[in-house]
Amino acid sequence: MGFQTRILLSMLLVIVLSLTGTMFVAWKFASSQEELYNAQRLTRKESAVQRSLEYTLNRLPYAVTTKEIPRIFSDRICELADIHGMDIALYDPEGSMMTQSSFQEEGGGMIQLDSSLLSSLYLSVDRVKDRDYGPFVNVYWNVENDRGNAIGIAGVRYQNRTFEEGDFKAFWSQLAPLYVVLLIGSALIAAVLSSGLVKNLRMIRDRMRELEPGSEQTPIEYDRQDAIGEVVTEYNALLKQLRVAVQALAKREREGAWRMMAMQVAHEIKNPLTPIKLGVQQLQRAWSDGRPDFEGRLKRHCEVVVQQIDVLAEIAQDFSSLAAIGLDELEPVDVCAIMEESVAMYRSANAEITWRFIGFNEKHEVQATHSHLLRVFNNLISNAVDAVKENTEPLIVLSLKGGDSDLEIEVRDNGEGIAVDQLEKVFEPRFTSKSGGTGLGLTITKSIVDQLGGKISVAADCSDGASFRVLFTRK
Repeated sequence: MGFQTRILLSMLLVIVLSLTGTMFVAWKFASSQEELYNAQRLTRKESAVQRSLEYTLNRLPYAVTTKEIPRIFSDRICELADIHGMDIALYDPEGSMMTQSSFQEEGGGMIQLDSSLLSSLYLSVDRVKDRDYGPFVNVYWNVENDRGNAIGIAGVRYQNRTFEEGDFKAFWSQLAPLYVVLLIGSALIAAVLSSGLVKNLRMIRDRMRELEPGSEQTPIEYDRQDAIGEVVTEYNALLKQLRVAVQALAKREREGAWRMMAMQVAHEIKNPLTPIKLGVQQLQRAWSDGRPDFEGRLKRHCEVVVQQIDVLAEIAQDFSSLAAIGLDELEPVDVCAIMEESVAMYRSANAEITWRFIGFNEKHEVQATHSHLLRVFNNLISNAVDAVKENTEPLIVLSLKGGDSDLEIEVRDNGEGIAVDQLEKVFEPRFTSKSGGTGLGLTITKSIVDQLGGKISVAADCSDGASFRVLFTRK
């Protein structure tokens, strides 16, 4: 149920409840007034009948006895009943009826009054009200002569005036149009108020939907000092804070991007330079030692240096373009040849490491570029070499499994390994277990493999080194 509908129904419910309450209070008030009227009217009529009886008795020149009451009132009692509009009956002190005007209806005058009523009359100096008989009420009191002696009992029967529903209906018929107007008016007022409220809320909602970090947003203009105005004020304040925060964040992102790019460039350049430096040092020693194979070593090193320089050129081109790593023109590349080329520099510089090759006895091609694939293996082998440096018996195993549809290359070492809780972070930027590394090599490696349509994964055991697997799909 919508907010606007709830407001409308709430106002209508208030009107209906007020109408119901008014009807109930009016009904109870009319009923209590009718009861009060009957009680007062009965008291007046009782007093009038009592005075009439006393007047008749007091006019007689002698003291009246009980036996003379029927004779005295045989004709007079009907006259009194007609004058006062009440049925009258006279009883002797023992409660036996002596005469009456007319008690034809059910619950009329009793031939003999019961003992409990007689006891009440004996103890009371006032009138005694008997139980109600439907719309009738019977009242009794003692009749005394001029000497104050009780010579009989007088009883009257009063018919209560019934509550006239027609009068209440007339009252309701006059009140109903007012409430109909109130219902219609409250519905219109609720519709107008809720429409304005919902309109303002929807305006705030739409502005919040349009809110985009980095885009220019104008504050909401709202002049009223109400609850909506407080919300708008808070929104405008948050908008200013968001603008400042977005600007600061953008500045930090730009600075972070430049720092990240600088580290990536440095890392990518460092990998080719390290084997070149080691090769030059070996050539210096070979020259100093006068090795007979110096010329061959120089030739091989020159070839490797040229290839690594090409890699550096590719790196410079990739970072200068600020786009993808540059895998637009792919060609069939022999994985085994590139792996041997990458291993050659690290193998000669780390003679203490044992290298094992599994499955590299055949030619296996994938769609790639020579330089990018060489960078992948350079990073993987460089990490393996760094991992086994502290091992007394360093071992790096390179294996290749070729199928008709895929090709898997594994680089496994027996170094310290990687903690299980760190495996998910291996390919994240700046993750590294080295004391001086930048942690971008594996990130770039994964990026190249992904763009070549391959997959790279890592498995590690802290007691048995780490294993990186690269899977290429043959097309």
